[in-house]
Amino acid sequence: MRIGLVEIGSFRKLQAVRIDLARETTLLVGANNSGKTSAMVAMRHFLVERGNFSIHDFTLSTWPGIDAVGQAWEDAEGREAEIDWDKLLPHLDLWLQVDAHELHHVLKLLPSLDWAGQPIGVRLRFEPKDVAALRQSYLQERAKAKGVLAALSGPAKPAGAGKGFAPWPSSLTDFLSTKLRSTFVVRVYLLDPAAIQEPVGGTAKPQPLPQDSEPVEGDPLGTIIRIDEISAQRGFGFSSSSPAAADGAEAEPMRGGKRLSSQLRNYYTQHLDPSDSPEPEDADALLALHDAQEAFSKRLATGFKAALEELRDIGYPGITDPRLTITAKVKAVDGLNCAMWMRPSTAWPRSGRMGLIPLSSRY
Repeated sequence: MRIGLVEIGSFRKLQAVRIDLARETTLLVGANNSGKTSAMVAMRHFLVERGNFSIHDFTLSTWPGIDAVGQAWEDAEGREAEIDWDKLLPHLDLWLQVDAHELHHVLKLLPSLDWAGQPIGVRLRFEPKDVAALRQSYLQERAKAKGVLAALSGPAKPAGAGKGFAPWPSSLTDFLSTKLRSTFVVRVYLLDPAAIQEPVGGTAKPQPLPQDSEPVEGDPLGTIIRIDEISAQRGFGFSSSSPAAADGAEAEPMRGGKRLSSQLRNYYTQHLDPSDSPEPEDADALLALHDAQEAFSKRLATGFKAALEELRDIGYPGITDPRLTITAKVKAVDGLNCAMWMRPSTAWPRSGRMGLIPLSSRY
């Protein structure tokens, strides 16, 4: 058994690509930013680390269509909107060449009992777990966001306040930037060997998936496919000593439990963060963060202007790629990464003086 070819669609910059695999070794050769790494990451996400997607794994050209889905949900006012998910969702088509004596490994993948040695194809698609639940959750959060905007439109607000401000979620892609992993899943569908089409002009022509297609139960590929990967080394810096450090967690272990500052920050993130499901009471704070973000972004654009122009002069990131920009992303929880202080209500036990007690020496 071997993989004859794969077709990748709507994943990062790979809109519709076929990769024919040789029996022994296949090399992906191309210029920087031509999609080599995207192809490897697609196979990893679909076949190994299922669910490890982000909104940036969706091809950028599909974002307007995804946002149109969210707008259709808002406009439908309780009615179901017809959506062609097949054109919007990242997918990977896998075609297997299977010998007769290996048939027992792929019984769940046979398109019919009349199989006679044809390639066996499956589509792995990253799709909503429950469209109705996704729609309801999105509409609930949009209603809250509209409530925040309404709180900013009162007579006490100065003219022009909050220009360009849009509380989360401003669109369905904005909603999925936070909720994607909890609302989407990879499912497997059978493909028709008779419907395979050859690429046209280098562009793959994946067969459309019928609307009534049912996914295959379980994980039919888990025992027959293995992927080992050596990640590309792109930077000049050193990697963090632990995954926790890379995620911004405290690098050194704490004896006797977490620092109070960490506990307070975790509580804030889970229960009070206005960036996630904001309330009208958060309007002033969110507007202040928005204004600070806009000012910081302008400063970043000025500071990095010469460096970005130099990168463009040497042809990076590429002729067909969008130009690089640097903008600030300020979250409410970032404020808790600064120094946190507590003023005691009683005198110091020994000195008898009032003072400020640092809760963390790191922040």
